[in-house]
Amino acid sequence: MELTVNLGPRSYPIIIDENSESRFSAHVKLRFPKAKIGLVTNETLASLYEKQISNWKTELDLAVHVMPDGERYKNLATWSKIFDTFLSARFERNSVLIAFGGGVVGDMTGFAAASMLRGISYIQVPTTLLAMVDSSVGGKTGLDHAAGKNLIGAFHQPGMVWIDIAYLKTLPAREQCAGYAELFKYAFFGGKKMFDFISKNHEKVESGDRAVLLDGIRRSITIKADIVEQDEFETQGLRMVLNFGHTFAHALEKFFGFETLHHGEAVWWGMACSCQLGKLLGSIPAHALPQYEEMLRKMPRPELPELPPVEVLYNAMSFDKKVKDGKIRFVVPAEPGVSIVNSSVDPEKVKTVLEIVFKKE
Repeated sequence: MELTVNLGPRSYPIIIDENSESRFSAHVKLRFPKAKIGLVTNETLASLYEKQISNWKTELDLAVHVMPDGERYKNLATWSKIFDTFLSARFERNSVLIAFGGGVVGDMTGFAAASMLRGISYIQVPTTLLAMVDSSVGGKTGLDHAAGKNLIGAFHQPGMVWIDIAYLKTLPAREQCAGYAELFKYAFFGGKKMFDFISKNHEKVESGDRAVLLDGIRRSITIKADIVEQDEFETQGLRMVLNFGHTFAHALEKFFGFETLHHGEAVWWGMACSCQLGKLLGSIPAHALPQYEEMLRKMPRPELPELPPVEVLYNAMSFDKKVKDGKIRFVVPAEPGVSIVNSSVDPEKVKTVLEIVFKKE
């Protein structure tokens, strides 16, 4: 299956396949003939897919950089070491990097590609559900900073996205659940059909039903590609809806030091907060409230190491990159499958939401 993100000269294909390891090298050679190729992955995947990486190394004459595994390493120091590897290998402007991993590897590799020699191409090969349905598509790259998540980065579209769902077989259950959060979120802005798809197939997707999961991945990518095509650089306000739940989620991640709580787990909590905010603001019409209550019931609430203080979470939101003119912008649900951006939310209402969602039992 092949989809396309249509962005004129920056257009690129998204190939969705299964057990495609042996076909990958031929596609890379066809799309990037004569290019010097580098691969970035993490320690966990380097061990898990040692034979595959070795085969690719032979077939593509790869230079390989292995970074530590985990969100806490998504920083300038780790990013700089990627340059050490590939500049030492004498990479040139027509060279290509392959991001083989989840969201952290993809974001780091993409930002390295955006910056190296003032911009080289890169390929996304996502190995997690989260990266497949979200971070590998759309060209957002970047790093975390002590002040907040993804505060350093650039828009830099990949040259190709290669999705092989076979990689999900080695994904731990916790990572699978975290990744599903990013697929689930499309129900809130991807149209009524996506809302109904998630509502109907929640249990099947959560259990890893192959056919339904593949359909969910396809639907999610199609929705995201359409939004990115209309608002590539997030200047029209359309792309903001892709951040549904993320203003709350990023504050949670910062509170827990980008370490003990996975991104997708924070997104589950963030989506619950966004729905509660929609109820409080009245953006959800009365006739749709029962449907939203049912969706909320289906959302997992991953265990938190501790209950975060309301004031601390709210203050963390003021450092979010979605803040504009000093105002925090929130994506809140409206009709089923539709969300809107609200930049005039009373801080006390946000704090009320936090108190409701993170209340002590």
